[in-house]
Amino acid sequence: MKKSNEEKNTVIYARESRDDYGENYERIETQRDLLIKYCKGHGYTNIVDIIMDDDKSGTDFSRFDDIKERAKNKEIDVIVFKNSARLGRNQKEALDFVEYLEEQGVEIIFEDEQYNEEMFGLYAWFNERRARDDSKNIRRNLKHKIEEGELLVKAIYGYNKDGKKLIINEETASTVKEIFELYSKDWGYQKIATYLNKKGIPTPSQSRNFTNAKQTANWKAQHIVRILDDRRYIGDYVGGHTEKVSFKSKKTRVKDKSEWTIIEKHHEPIIDKELFKKVQKIRKKRKKESDKYNNGFKFVDVENNLYSGLLYCGRCGTAMYKRKGTSGTRKRPDSYLCKKYSNEGTIKDIRPDYGCKPHRIRIEYLDQIVNAYIDNLISNPEFKDFVMNNVKAINTNKVTLEKDINKHKQMIEKLEKQFKQVYEDKLNELIPEFIYKDKKQELEKKLKNEKEKLEEIENKFNTLNKLEDKEDLIFKAINDIKKNGLTKEELSRLFDKIVVFDPKEITKEQKEEYNLNDEMYKELYENGGLAFHLKFMYPQTITNRWM
Repeated sequence: MKKSNEEKNTVIYARESRDDYGENYERIETQRDLLIKYCKGHGYTNIVDIIMDDDKSGTDFSRFDDIKERAKNKEIDVIVFKNSARLGRNQKEALDFVEYLEEQGVEIIFEDEQYNEEMFGLYAWFNERRARDDSKNIRRNLKHKIEEGELLVKAIYGYNKDGKKLIINEETASTVKEIFELYSKDWGYQKIATYLNKKGIPTPSQSRNFTNAKQTANWKAQHIVRILDDRRYIGDYVGGHTEKVSFKSKKTRVKDKSEWTIIEKHHEPIIDKELFKKVQKIRKKRKKESDKYNNGFKFVDVENNLYSGLLYCGRCGTAMYKRKGTSGTRKRPDSYLCKKYSNEGTIKDIRPDYGCKPHRIRIEYLDQIVNAYIDNLISNPEFKDFVMNNVKAINTNKVTLEKDINKHKQMIEKLEKQFKQVYEDKLNELIPEFIYKDKKQELEKKLKNEKEKLEEIENKFNTLNKLEDKEDLIFKAINDIKKNGLTKEELSRLFDKIVVFDPKEITKEQKEEYNLNDEMYKELYENGGLAFHLKFMYPQTITNRWM
């Protein structure tokens, strides 16, 4: 039986964004009120939701993911927009979205223009063309500002921004000068970073003191590289490094240096040109020597990089990286090292969390240890008994959790009905605005609380399902490794992580975390070694990493 307008679940969608570029649209609240008035005037009184996407791009259709899911679940009968431009400004995405809604039986209404399935493609083309033209105008204006030397970004380390000008910050500029001078005296990147950390010099992100920005506590080699590579320190303006891939995308690409806008003598320099040239000459020479001897440690090596993302330092918790054994004319075995140690060096009296130890482990030994560990899992009958006991516990817990899930779902359904009734009373002017706001706030709080509880319980339930499924997967992974050898895919299926400890390093807290018995803990504390953390929480075993 066909629903009447009053019975149809209606969603109002209002959108306003910077991509309107000066068009004289109403405030988003005004747009919402117009759509509510339209719905009431045409009998669509069962308004189940009002979506207000403020400052959302018309080319981004990910904002409709939730609506598509609700349409699929038959929770929506009608969706009302102000016009086709409010729906979106990407022709292909708009056509796909409209087609999807029609397949789900959702009616589309525009308040100030008639929706016509045959003409909508043309409207969508015009809307995209408008967005494309506006994007071109913005790029043209940006290019003009860059060519005029206007600052469109924050000031770099060593400077402050005063209007459109760069003004030297004497405090941080002195650090920039020292970095250039030290490098010109044959100091390396990491040596300079360690020196600045020891002096307690704030890092670039700390010196800016941006409230919501992520701040780095320690100077690293990459900070030094960026500063030494930046010609803005000799007073030149460099702009137009990047551009958007497309007006439809937020992704950017780095432009070729020949396309950059460079204005010489744009602002007061911190570094004189002679010192800058000297530093670049030294850097170029060192790079040639590095390339000649294959010097410098490679963080990424496709061949036999089996443990990337699995191996962690026991002291600081940082992921370990693979280092090629070749260094200059010397050859050493390939191994994994702590990345924090690589970035900051050995532990120094700079601050409590500064530096680390190498925790070096040879790959050939690591392979032997992992294979020995897997052999132990297969040959140990207690292992399979432990698995079966956990499966029984899982089934018991799942029954309890299912009851809790149903209870919370019923409560959410009850609260949503109350919410809908209060909203209808407000639309029908049966209750005053202040009572509606109080009840709405109260119900929203209760709904949020119930949904959070439901999500938590459902996550636990899903985890148990996954754990149950993992029983067969783990045994299959073990058998596949024994049959075909170690592969990254199988290791990832078997282990969450493998942690490398030095002697006298593991703590009592880590003993509990890795489920070690007293004998295992004592061996690891005295000799150092590995703690294996499987996907399913089986008892952990360890072995001395030097074999």
